[in-house]
Amino acid sequence: MVLTSLQQQFRKSVNALPAAEHKRVLEALDDAIAWHDGQKRNSGEPYVIHPITVAMDLVELDAPSDILIAALLHDVVEDNRATLADVRGKYGDTVAKLVDGVTKLTKSRYEGHRAERQVASLRKMLLSAHDDLRIILIKLADRRHNIRTLDIFPENKQKRIAHETLDIYVPFARMMGLWDLKQELENSCFPIVYPEESAVWKQAIQERREDLQPEREEFVHNINAHTSQNVEASLHVMTDYEVYRKLEGNSALLQRSNNMDSVNIVVDAQKSVDCYRVLGDIHTQYVVRSTVFRDYISIPQSNGYQALHTTVFLSHKHELRLRIQTRAMHEHTMRRKVTAWGDHEEKNVYQSLQHLHVAPADTPSQYLEDLKQGVLAKRINVFTSSGMVLSLPEGATGIDFAFASSPDQIPYLSGIRIDGELLDVTHVLKDGDTVELVWQNQGAVLRMTWLEKVKSVAARERLRKSLKRAPPSRRKEYGSEILQMELQKRRLPIWPVFHVPAIKSRLVAQVHKGSFGDMLMDMGSGSLAVHTVVSAYEELIRDPQGIAVRLLKWLHLIPRTRVLNREAALIDIEIYAQDRTGLVYDISRCIAERGINMSRFTAYALPAKGAMYKIQLECESFEQFSEL
Repeated sequence: MVLTSLQQQFRKSVNALPAAEHKRVLEALDDAIAWHDGQKRNSGEPYVIHPITVAMDLVELDAPSDILIAALLHDVVEDNRATLADVRGKYGDTVAKLVDGVTKLTKSRYEGHRAERQVASLRKMLLSAHDDLRIILIKLADRRHNIRTLDIFPENKQKRIAHETLDIYVPFARMMGLWDLKQELENSCFPIVYPEESAVWKQAIQERREDLQPEREEFVHNINAHTSQNVEASLHVMTDYEVYRKLEGNSALLQRSNNMDSVNIVVDAQKSVDCYRVLGDIHTQYVVRSTVFRDYISIPQSNGYQALHTTVFLSHKHELRLRIQTRAMHEHTMRRKVTAWGDHEEKNVYQSLQHLHVAPADTPSQYLEDLKQGVLAKRINVFTSSGMVLSLPEGATGIDFAFASSPDQIPYLSGIRIDGELLDVTHVLKDGDTVELVWQNQGAVLRMTWLEKVKSVAARERLRKSLKRAPPSRRKEYGSEILQMELQKRRLPIWPVFHVPAIKSRLVAQVHKGSFGDMLMDMGSGSLAVHTVVSAYEELIRDPQGIAVRLLKWLHLIPRTRVLNREAALIDIEIYAQDRTGLVYDISRCIAERGINMSRFTAYALPAKGAMYKIQLECESFEQFSEL
């Protein structure tokens, strides 16, 4: 019944296609049903419901017939229901290439660790996307339906798929301007990957918005009523995940943050000059933060996005970001047309993907790091002194700029100059900066510390090659330095990584095949991404098996609990931590607030400013201890 109804909906949705294309699409529908006959999803429903749903999503984006056919058939080769030759013979080379690009590498074709197979499949898809970005579109629609039906998978697979979605597919959706899809994926995956954080942030964000709402509503009413042009102003709300990422997971910043959302102002006019008139009206009524004005109308972003960005103060401590667009610009932003893809505006996407594969990374983790930081990151536009525009990943430094504009002169780079100010080469560039490179007469060896500062794939690859030639002792030392810097940046405890054997051994087992020293050397040479190690460490200290997770999150400690008797009143725990002012007070407060008495508390000093606390607790029940 469900399948019959879905078929009818799909047939109706493609009625507007030209007759010849309409006939091919319906033939593909019949073939998809025939080739998937008898195949079931984990939910027990017919498998063909999945590709039909994927194709229907693409109909809403005005996808041409080849994409719709490829979407209907995108799983038949992977599931051994048909061969690629079958698809090519009936529907041609274009459809076959699209299907092959979406098809994952199967275990029989690629033997290796699961993570390596996943990266190999992703690499295969992106290599195919060199020729046609629409492969990524099909994969995004495929991922959307998988996320909508994620409850049919085991919990561990749900988390893995959701994590990959946030890391890879959400940035692709943003890069292609598919905002509705991006928001849906973020809202669905955030609670799965970070369940506790999601619940806490959802409530905190809602409370903060309630505080800011009255002034925002008054501003929107004023703009709609008192501008020289006919406009439509509305509040654009960021997803909880966007806010979480923007504030780097630091909930303490939320109470001081007031620009987590923005107002969209759509000007009911055809000419972009009317946007500037509205901008003038607003700037005469409100105090402006002039340093954050951006003109994306005269210089569009790489995905074709156009708007004026400005920030105004509604009160002393209440900033509000504004986006001003014509209606045509707004519609282009909110609902990109697939038929417009492949124009010059996508050239940066193609170029970034191409560079990713010219000099491929050594390891899967390195490849993912290059992809996330160099390709999927948001882009900024910066200018050379001659006025040429360069598109770089957000967070790019003067080093990235030099690699993009003068790669052969890098050893002579000594600094950069922005607005007449001499700055270090590691200075993070802002959108709209005009950058002048400063050179020295004699060349020097590329600095090891640069690797963790750069974002572009070209810069990272060149620096890795240089680092691999450094002595092992220097690579190990540098690996230790960047690991500590990243742990400090994420506000994670540093001491246990280097001084608690159990932590060290478990961490190495997850991310490396050698020793702890070998792991440091590989980080120092760039062969192992420091973000991979730190993410594994963060997952390790979240592990609920044998670790008091709630206490850990409260104090940023590494506690090791040793329960003598689950039903006994007395429970001994040991807490290993990096010592700091107020640590004992925080531990005592955390325990006392839960109504638990400490019958014994002993503190020990450990090397490298470490501390260990042996505490005996009097608990009324194991449930009380579990809450602690």
